[in-house]
Amino acid sequence: MTTGAHHTLSARMAELRAFAATRATHSRSFRMDQLKALREVFEDYSTDIQDALWQDIGKSSAQTNQSEFIPVKDEISYAMLHLTDWMEPQPRSIPYGLRPGKAMVKPRPLGVVGIIGNWTHPFYSLLAPLVGAVAAGNCMVLKPSMHTPRTAKLLGSILPEYLNPRSIVTVTGGADALEELVAQPLDHLFFTGSESLGRRVYQRAAQQLTPVTLQLGGKSPVIVVDGADWKTIGRRIAYGKFTNAGQSLVSPDYLIAVGYDVAAKVQQGVIDAIQEFYGPTPDTAKQFGRIITPQHTQRLVDLIRATTKGAVGATPARLVHGGKYNIESAFLAPTILAEVDPNSAIMQEQILGPILPILVVDTYDEAVEFANSKPTAPAAYLFSERRRIRKDFMHRINAGAAVMNATIIQAVLPSLPHNYTGAAGFGTWGGYESFRLFSQYRTHFYKPTRLDTLQAAYPPDPTYGQRMIDRLK
Repeated sequence: MTTGAHHTLSARMAELRAFAATRATHSRSFRMDQLKALREVFEDYSTDIQDALWQDIGKSSAQTNQSEFIPVKDEISYAMLHLTDWMEPQPRSIPYGLRPGKAMVKPRPLGVVGIIGNWTHPFYSLLAPLVGAVAAGNCMVLKPSMHTPRTAKLLGSILPEYLNPRSIVTVTGGADALEELVAQPLDHLFFTGSESLGRRVYQRAAQQLTPVTLQLGGKSPVIVVDGADWKTIGRRIAYGKFTNAGQSLVSPDYLIAVGYDVAAKVQQGVIDAIQEFYGPTPDTAKQFGRIITPQHTQRLVDLIRATTKGAVGATPARLVHGGKYNIESAFLAPTILAEVDPNSAIMQEQILGPILPILVVDTYDEAVEFANSKPTAPAAYLFSERRRIRKDFMHRINAGAAVMNATIIQAVLPSLPHNYTGAAGFGTWGGYESFRLFSQYRTHFYKPTRLDTLQAAYPPDPTYGQRMIDRLK
């Protein structure tokens, strides 16, 4: 069911609460059936979802499969494979002086949770965390992005057909609908989006004391130190940067080359990969997406102009590839800017578009220090064949993920969690971490009464405190 009105949402929230109170969602069989049903959505509606994503954001069927469908399918398969183990109670040790007894923590559903998706990955940003919420036995309220109305409408109609309709609600609409959702008494809220909107959501949720996970993005650096195969390096950087037209929270934001020789090689490698992937006319290439709106396209064009003209305290960058655009059709070609000044306009905010700025430094240490001087990013990428450099990178870089000789692949592995900290957000999710996120690990303790080993703690004995401490040694 789709709703937007406050009184209707409040009523539906009450229905979700009532269903959660029946404990029907607690059983393993219910959760497994829900996961199986979620998997069937792909089998029955994949074409419809692909069409909706193409109309909303210009995402091709191939990109939809790679960045939307396959990662969610893998999350579902991973959860189904491990659900029985995840649900098992976890024994805890008991100090000798408090024995006999049994201590454990056992996961149980939080209750009713909210998931707010983002336009960069409209399907994945909702359904990937949804898998964890379902596996943990919760009821859910989903809020797709207002920028993807067709995808939102489709999900709002098909999800209740497959999942238990008493366990899920989809809220559509703009800022007002978002405000109404965040004002509800949720047991957890999962948000994917911009830093500015994330701050408002967090502040509003705090009024309800709602725990929040924020996935906000940031400027993820690529540091290139050396390489054995510049063609492969160029492909991997271009794939991570220009997939979905650069509109991903974990896509490489800028590149730091150690030395001008490395900069020239990696620049040519990326240009060659762009031409290989999208041909001479990316505007007609089905594999290359569109910017979410003409307004976002204009913002990116303005960033290119400001960076190539130079600002106060910043030298102009060189446009070495791309730069073509069409505001009306929300198209911007894959673009490379060389010799970018650290103080230029494009280095002051997350790009979220198909523009790769290249900076040049003299040493690896200088590259790491520059990356660490920026707010913490969701990921940092390194290309180097030197083991010492890779080991140092893992220890020194400040980012949610440290990835070497690849880009963005870490985001689609259910066995690896998504970690967000600092300006990139906060919270850990994905695979088992999603199950933990949407579960309450409740303490369980049992102690028999046949033998009372707590006598030393009872008053009025004035020495009971010390005796208790002695027994625990």
